[in-house]
Amino acid sequence: MDAAELVSERLTLPETIYLEIGEMFRFNLDPSPAARGIGPWPAMMFAITLAAVLTPAASYAHGVVGDRVFLSPIVGNDAFPDNAMSVTASRSNYQFGLLPEFEKQLSDNSSILLTNEWQIVQPRAGRRKAEGFGDLYLYYRRIAITSVSHEFQLTISPFVITPTGDRRLADQGYAHLGGELLAGKGFGDLPENDWLKYLRPFALQAEAGYAGRIEGPANSDLLANLEVEYSLAYLNRFVEPIELAKPWVQLVPFVQFNYAQSLISSQLNTIPDFRLTPGVAYMGDYCELSVGVQIAVNGAAPKGDQFSALGLVEIFYDDIFPALGWNPF
Repeated sequence: MDAAELVSERLTLPETIYLEIGEMFRFNLDPSPAARGIGPWPAMMFAITLAAVLTPAASYAHGVVGDRVFLSPIVGNDAFPDNAMSVTASRSNYQFGLLPEFEKQLSDNSSILLTNEWQIVQPRAGRRKAEGFGDLYLYYRRIAITSVSHEFQLTISPFVITPTGDRRLADQGYAHLGGELLAGKGFGDLPENDWLKYLRPFALQAEAGYAGRIEGPANSDLLANLEVEYSLAYLNRFVEPIELAKPWVQLVPFVQFNYAQSLISSQLNTIPDFRLTPGVAYMGDYCELSVGVQIAVNGAAPKGDQFSALGLVEIFYDDIFPALGWNPF
């Protein structure tokens, strides 16, 4: 059984969209024209009609290594170059942000990723509200190591930060160069004994990065993220069947441990910012939906930013429009 079967038995794209949305909201799940009628579906008719015109012959999940389907993290990047676009929303008493991302594969082993966050930062005492875009991030992502049998992948990702953002929100107009190491590891290679087998649906994702100014004062930034996730679909397919139907079996609970710190004059002279981000994701055939909360665990977060609500919507656009999956190399 391959990773495509792990996500679902393949229907046409319109039927899959119909079934997935219907299951999530407990609507009529019969995809036949007679059963659909006009009922409660007008809001999704345009999407289904458009999908029907461009139905792909097949689709495959993203973030796949062997039988493992990894999530796109709600905070940070993953180790899996692909064709996807997403928006992450964050809301606290301190700020509201929207982070759009667009990734395009250059080859089977590489991609480019563009991100640029739009923010509203609430006014502090004596200060005006700041609103606008931050700096533009451009990543090149290249797979270094893949082990299908161990559900492991390591990716390297140099990146540049261009000083295009609002000076009240960005880093004072200075360009940066940096790099990341990203890894994903599934536990499907654990022995199938009485209790270890229930650990096999676990997976880890890790990210560690550094960005330094290439002009101006010698300031730089460190970041690291570690995610633990548990796939119910993996449990159902590869460990033992469970009494869960769609969409519940496609849920993936996760928790992230986040770290960020700025270095002034290349010295560790600031307080590290540690946060905890639990949440749950829905992994569909053509999209991922994730929600979570981020909790500051020390005193580094700005006042009003100790608790944030997060949401992610990611679309695997080459599964919807196969022509966009073309790789130039």
